[in-house]
Amino acid sequence: MIQKSLSWLLAVTALPVLAGEIKFEEHTLSNGLKVILHQDTTKPVVAVNIMYHVALRTSSPTARLCPFFEHLMFEGTEHIDRGQYFKMIQNAGGKMNAFTTFDKTNYYEILPSNQLELGLWMEAERMRSLKIDSVGVETQRSVVKEERRSRYENQPYGSVVEETFKRAFQEHPYKWVPIGHVQYIDEAQLDEFLAFHDHFYVPENAVLAVAGDIEPAKTLELINYYFGDIPAGNHKIYRPSPNEPVMAQEIRDTILDNIQLPGLFMSYHMPAQGTDDYYALQMLQNLLSGGESSRLYKALVDSSQLAVQVSAIPFG
Repeated sequence: MIQKSLSWLLAVTALPVLAGEIKFEEHTLSNGLKVILHQDTTKPVVAVNIMYHVALRTSSPTARLCPFFEHLMFEGTEHIDRGQYFKMIQNAGGKMNAFTTFDKTNYYEILPSNQLELGLWMEAERMRSLKIDSVGVETQRSVVKEERRSRYENQPYGSVVEETFKRAFQEHPYKWVPIGHVQYIDEAQLDEFLAFHDHFYVPENAVLAVAGDIEPAKTLELINYYFGDIPAGNHKIYRPSPNEPVMAQEIRDTILDNIQLPGLFMSYHMPAQGTDDYYALQMLQNLLSGGESSRLYKALVDSSQLAVQVSAIPFG
């Protein structure tokens, strides 16, 4: 859970907050894998989501590997050939993706509910017997570098994320962006990835959530069948708790970039996710910048015409 976040006045559209209670079951397998099950029979669809507690916050000495390794998870396993992961899901009528944040690395599949077993088997395969070799590493090294260029270096205002966080934090791993510095992407070696998977991609460091058109009892049986015999892990997971100094004064800076229109970005430290104040700020965000009828948009874009776009987002 993010302990400190940043609230940005930023050109991003806010997502609505979903209301209503979601009922779910929680279980823990003997190997430490945490399981969350939610039944929703309104549509014949199921989502399989697995989250690993590994990212900037949880693995600062090896943080450079997190987004890189996310890409390697699609390179195949002992029983899934290279390049076949996406095809198998698509042929089953599903879709899949993954993402790395400051606090976690997440993978998911959305499938017809009669393909639940496929999704569970494929995620268990990646946890148990991921194929990590020099071909995959070099292939994905180029992909990750291109992703960094397109997201941060060649994107208008893309540099503001990296520039802001390295000023907002002095000690905490949040001072880095999840994609990693290009130097680290270049330096990462095969043996590091092998050790990374062995260390972090284990049941006791993961949470598996299955939601949709399922029978919870039967689903738990399938999860036990596919994941239950995977070793829990035999390494102590690194959990840094840096003592981030309190900001003593406002930081102002000018960042030069190849853009036509200047942008003004104001960022603030805010309460941790899950606290009452955090959710109150989410409501304030919607009030101020939730679309073209919001107060900031009307004041700065429509009325005074000082800006062409305005938004706010709790970043983290």
